[in-house]
Amino acid sequence: MGESIATEIKNKKILMIAGESSGDQHGAHLIRSLRLKDPKIEIYGTGGSQMMASGQNQDFDMTEHAVVGLIEVGKHYAKFRRFFNRLLRLVDEIRPDAVVLIDYPGFNLRFAKAVKSQFPSIPIIQYICPQVWAWKAGRATLMESTLDSVMTIFPFEQEWLKKTAPKLQVKWVGHPTRDRILPIAEEYREQKRIALFPGSRADELKKHFPILFNAAHLMSQRIPDLKFVWVAPDEKVFKLGNKILDHLSRSAIHLECYIGYSLTHLSRCKLAMVASGTASLECAFAGVPPIVVYKVNPFTFAVGKRLVKVKYLSMVNVLANAPVVPEILQDELTAPRLAQETHRLLVDQERYQTIREKMKKIVDTLGETGVSGRAADWILSRIPS
Repeated sequence: MGESIATEIKNKKILMIAGESSGDQHGAHLIRSLRLKDPKIEIYGTGGSQMMASGQNQDFDMTEHAVVGLIEVGKHYAKFRRFFNRLLRLVDEIRPDAVVLIDYPGFNLRFAKAVKSQFPSIPIIQYICPQVWAWKAGRATLMESTLDSVMTIFPFEQEWLKKTAPKLQVKWVGHPTRDRILPIAEEYREQKRIALFPGSRADELKKHFPILFNAAHLMSQRIPDLKFVWVAPDEKVFKLGNKILDHLSRSAIHLECYIGYSLTHLSRCKLAMVASGTASLECAFAGVPPIVVYKVNPFTFAVGKRLVKVKYLSMVNVLANAPVVPEILQDELTAPRLAQETHRLLVDQERYQTIREKMKKIVDTLGETGVSGRAADWILSRIPS
């Protein structure tokens, strides 16, 4: 009688890396979708509090170290090098079936190159394409040589990569914010409620929050019953933001502070003062016209102006290739200027409605719901049987 041999079926393992709050949010949705499709799947790596809560075996929290700008990154080089080597050791230890990198190109593309060199059989998948079409187009060559596939969130990125990196497998899955949007009746949108979104990185908060707050104060002097709302993505950002607020005159404005559910709170607002980034596009999904702001180290800005190949900073304007929403950048960003621009949009109903209509046309091109599910399907299909 022959022996019966039981074949051990090993659980699939994925190492996933996100380095910023927006990536942590998208990664959390992706993890939940992966676990719905394969309840035994094991997710390792680094991200933030949301990815950890969704089931990632998190080695450390990368999002609390997020920085932007050439000067700022240089100051923290040694720290990020330690993180880099730590994650490479983790790949060697767990030997994942795939590595999934969420945006964060400065770190992730270098990491992909190292993984490809040391562990060439492990598929490397990029979720949320780096904006190489806007600057550092040469990174497309690096992506082609190190990544096995890329999932894009904007439809034009797929065509751009097909021309620029033809050997790279590309899949457009749609924009992940689509999965988080719930329609809200217009009667719940408060006509004198304005969102303040200064950004989630420490440097962004320190540069933007005082300007946004002081602009809100100036507006409150003209319209006393205005309400303002600030939504932090997590507890750490909330604590830092409150430290900044402690040095300002909190009683000068009616300010509500929350953690999480940014789209829910944003959908109740009339307008938003928002740092360029994920939140500016969230405004478009929520139907809330933003005044987009940004300020960085002067050297970083000077270098960026020479390298960036698009006319606008806000993704809404980039997608439209037109100044749909106002942008106030760098030296022009002052509290009086921001207050003036916000007040002008608040009272000009014709312009307000025009912006909303144009934003709706833009978001209608960004795919249907089920984005995280499609991304999960793509990742699982890349894993060898």
